[in-house]
Amino acid sequence: MTLGQWLTSLTAKDHLILLLLYCCCIYLSKITLEAAIDYYNIKKQHNKFRVKYRITPLSLLSLAFIYSLFFYQILSEMFAFIP
Repeated sequence: MTLGQWLTSLTAKDHLILLLLYCCCIYLSKITLEAAIDYYNIKKQHNKFRVKYRITPLSLLSLAFIYSLFFYQILSEMFAFIP
């Protein structure tokens, strides 16, 4: 079964579960990236010549995708309602 066939075979409840899971993972990735930036600033002692990092959509969504893979694997083993 291809990804497109799998997505069309899901119900609205399944789509909602996957969407909520991905939104939680986006929030978790935002927290992770902010913590990493804060850690970098503390290590550099807020020097004015330090590199000023920011959270880009690519880094946010790619880290959220990795988190969602981990959480999906864990939750699908624990609960039967995860598609």
